[in-house]
Amino acid sequence: MTAPQLPGTRVRTRRGDAEWEVRAERLADLRSLAAVSVDCGRLTCVDVTLARWHAPGASWVGHPRVADVTSCRIEPKGDGVHVRLEVAQPLDAAVLLAGAVRCLMPVPRDRGPLLTFAPGLPASAGILAGHLHDVLASGEDRDRHVRRCDILLAPDGAAEGVARPEVERVTTVRIGESAWLRESSAFDVCVDPSIQRPLGRRSVGGTAIATASIVGGVVTLTSGSDRLVLGRSVTASSTRALRSIGAVVGEGLPEAVRHQLQACGVLVVADADGLPDPDDHLAWQALSVHERRHALRKYGPWAALDAWPEVSVLLVTHRMDFLDHAFAQVRALSYPRLEVVIGAHGPGVDEEQVRARARDLPFPVTVVGIDGALTLGEALQRVSDRATGDLLTKMDDDDVYGPEHIWDLVLARQYSGAEVVGKALDWVHLESSDVTVFRPTYPAEKYADFVAGGTILISRGDLAGVGGWRPVPRSVDRALLDRVLADGGLVYRTHGLGYVYVRRASGHTASVSDEHFLTKVTATYPGLVRHAEFGTQA
Repeated sequence: MTAPQLPGTRVRTRRGDAEWEVRAERLADLRSLAAVSVDCGRLTCVDVTLARWHAPGASWVGHPRVADVTSCRIEPKGDGVHVRLEVAQPLDAAVLLAGAVRCLMPVPRDRGPLLTFAPGLPASAGILAGHLHDVLASGEDRDRHVRRCDILLAPDGAAEGVARPEVERVTTVRIGESAWLRESSAFDVCVDPSIQRPLGRRSVGGTAIATASIVGGVVTLTSGSDRLVLGRSVTASSTRALRSIGAVVGEGLPEAVRHQLQACGVLVVADADGLPDPDDHLAWQALSVHERRHALRKYGPWAALDAWPEVSVLLVTHRMDFLDHAFAQVRALSYPRLEVVIGAHGPGVDEEQVRARARDLPFPVTVVGIDGALTLGEALQRVSDRATGDLLTKMDDDDVYGPEHIWDLVLARQYSGAEVVGKALDWVHLESSDVTVFRPTYPAEKYADFVAGGTILISRGDLAGVGGWRPVPRSVDRALLDRVLADGGLVYRTHGLGYVYVRRASGHTASVSDEHFLTKVTATYPGLVRHAEFGTQA
């Protein structure tokens, strides 16, 4: 069959059409090519060169996750990269190209929905190319007696007949150039979380105001003497340039560009009069985070797939007097697919009382009795073993969590592809001084080696892959991060909004003194900081 040709790509066939030589400008172009290549031939090799590419980490190396790989070579080449991927048995061109995509971008690996890609998909389906493992090819006749997939991705419009009804699945999502359709609902998928994302947006700064102008559909932003031509969409290079811009003022912006800017953390307003004071870091970040959540949740692909993962909250406690506080934090969480696994750790915690007091939580609850002789790491492993969610997240019984906290972690995992995500340790309440300090010493929205321990989120599969929680009495969070990093995984630190690390006056396991948290402080608030983002509004 003929190799597809897309703007920004060039494909040459070699060795009797069994090998494709691909030249593309950016990774986004390669992802689009993978989506439109379903059933366009079977290959034993793809040789891909991208003119521009940035690795998420200095030592990160991706994995194709395809069968029968005999050779996989990834080499930086100037500002770009070269990938050569060979397999022993011919694979559909789209599957092999998707393997090359996964060599170049981190893609979460968990029990998400199984996707099957039908022929005839538009280039916009490339937003899901990292999750492409199975395709409908002409002439095939397999898996007739099992459910082939959870979601069949089929083209919308005249070509929809390729989505054969005998393919067993839970649902079908039809992808068009302007909308995605699931059952009777239409979705405007215009935000690509791997491109339009808040990567590099710090907790402070980024309050410059730009003015938008639109000529012939091309958007240009002007801030002082700086001009940024966005074009008709926000690209990866534009995202980097947007990090210093806090707000865009202008009317008539195309809706797609508006939502893409918001996904990057940029406020889009018609009038600058209502924007916060430049020194009000909390107000700026609260508005920015609110906008990016909305854009990523409503206009990204997972809304159309209805595929948000199930999350298990791991709550280990050895103090009955902290239960009311911990349950109040859990009860207020807004994430819809949630369960709570509580570890009643030690003789000071009455398992039956915990179970009785947890009955009014609005989520499924499992209570696990844990012998006090076991370490914290062993206790966390016990509750992890009882969890059923795709993702596991740790919550401490004495810290403060805002209602959108779980959403923030899930979204960060989606747009970063990291094995572990967590929040920045920006907000600390010192009980002895009764103040909350805003201390953004660890830059937010970046791949890192440290996140706040009480916010760690990881998939069950990734946790098992590094051997689980280490059986240590303290520094259990650091031990997990070290294991993930040593295994070649990524750790991503998102913003710190919606999480307050509480330093109790006594009994804290950390060795760092309170005085440490009074250095490098950007702002101080009396008592516990009061704001809706933390669930502490007056």
